[in-house]
Amino acid sequence: MPIAALFDGQPSGSIVVTRKKDYPVVSFDGSSERWAVLGAGLFQGKIRAVVSTLGPKERGVTTEKVIIKPGQMKLFYVIGGKVALHYNGDRHVLEAGDSALLDGGTPHGWENLGMKRAQALWVILG
Repeated sequence: MPIAALFDGQPSGSIVVTRKKDYPVVSFDGSSERWAVLGAGLFQGKIRAVVSTLGPKERGVTTEKVIIKPGQMKLFYVIGGKVALHYNGDRHVLEAGDSALLDGGTPHGWENLGMKRAQALWVILG
């Protein structure tokens, strides 16, 4: 979108509203992780944003199950709970409101460190 489009007052593009009850939900064998797929699901054939939920003391799926191109950035934002973001062999502890920007092509994953459900938003950028 050209920056001028933000200021010219002319609406452009389209909008698709998806209600929470209609979000597709993705689950994975061997993990309690569940994804609510946001924004009507797919953009150019790829999931672009999900709210991921993990049970207490659980680990999320590994990156081998989710294909991301090297150099394709991901935003990780903690909605609730205390979690560890594992990235390229390092461990980063984050709490609600914390975020990280990472190269999605590098091995990564997350785990819930608490005794309550944790939620995070994952957004694929670019």
